[in-house]
Amino acid sequence: MRKVGYSDTELTWLYVNPQIYKQGFGRALVRHAIADSTSAMELEVLEGNTPALKLYLTEDFKVVKRSEGRLVGNEAFTAVGLVLRHERT
Repeated sequence: MRKVGYSDTELTWLYVNPQIYKQGFGRALVRHAIADSTSAMELEVLEGNTPALKLYLTEDFKVVKRSEGRLVGNEAFTAVGLVLRHERT
């Protein structure tokens, strides 16, 4: 299973079944969202999610903000989140 949720300015979620990791599905979904966007795109990722962060950085997203505390969508616990941005070229 692979799914991506996005708007013109935000990649809101990306899911790839762990059984099919490292086969290019996540990268294809990210590239589809970028190609379908008409402006810069942002996303949020938890700091410890190294595979996701690596994927986004290799697709030219840049870290633009780091937040610590109770993050939107993760209010039940303290976390560190990164905001990444991809500029249209």
